[in-house]
Amino acid sequence: MKKIICILFSFTVLLTSAFADKSRFYKNGKVIDTMYVDAEDGLRVRDYPSLSSDRICGLTYGFPVKVIAIGKEETIDGITAPWVEILLPRYEWENFEPEYGWVFGGYLSTERKTFSTKGWTEWNFKKYLSKCHWIEDSNADGRIILCFEEDGEFKLQVEERGAGAFGTWRTDFKNMSVITSSAFMYAGDDDYTPEEETVVYKIGNISEFSFTVNGKRYVPDCDWGVIYNEKNFKITDRDSSDFNRNLKYFLQALYSSENIFSSIYDRSSDLKNSYIKYGVYYSKNEDYMNSYHAYWDPIMREHQKKVDAMR
Repeated sequence: MKKIICILFSFTVLLTSAFADKSRFYKNGKVIDTMYVDAEDGLRVRDYPSLSSDRICGLTYGFPVKVIAIGKEETIDGITAPWVEILLPRYEWENFEPEYGWVFGGYLSTERKTFSTKGWTEWNFKKYLSKCHWIEDSNADGRIILCFEEDGEFKLQVEERGAGAFGTWRTDFKNMSVITSSAFMYAGDDDYTPEEETVVYKIGNISEFSFTVNGKRYVPDCDWGVIYNEKNFKITDRDSSDFNRNLKYFLQALYSSENIFSSIYDRSSDLKNSYIKYGVYYSKNEDYMNSYHAYWDPIMREHQKKVDAMR
């Protein structure tokens, strides 16, 4: 009798554990809207819910993902969880319409982790600096924009002045510094021969979406004007990869913080349909969320039907 009770208890624990894990992906009986990457090394997005499928792109730690449907369960790295179909970030679309992929749900969280630099390495420092473009947090004319690209390219732009420096960058994590080698250029000045200069930027007071350089605070550069170019690219039948490249750093900041989105939405609410189509979640605005669900709920239901048929 004891043996039977133990077996039933073990079965109940396992069953409860399985449902408890899967319940993370639902809220009020519906698939949850947004989850966050909970893998410090990032998360691979695949074209099919299987480790043997092709990799589409990668998502960084803490990145919010728009959940579309919940797939089959699998145990990977000792974690049992379902595969999750997600909307690809807009800058990963090959064309101008939404595209989707699959991630393993065991490395998704319902809550964003608290930001901390504890345990950072050179790699973390580089990832942080290259996650978006950074602009001086002031109302002064001709603000400086710092662009630390993932491929090592560096750009310093002077806002709305057609001038800037172009070169390369590297990090000195021990001293929390960035060393750039670049030459300053003026737009249209073909007679000017620039000289390369080395500049050291001492990075301090780091928070999730800001840092200081020599006492000046820098925040993500969110120039939503880049989105207006989508229509022009469509009309002229130009390659969408050019548009995606210009859009990437703006959206990485926009996707990552409702506070950042809130700060610009009132000034760009005419782009609401684009933001919704891109999967930008904005729980602080009821009108926005009503439109968001009106657009996404039917799509999610249709995808879930197809996913259920795959099992």
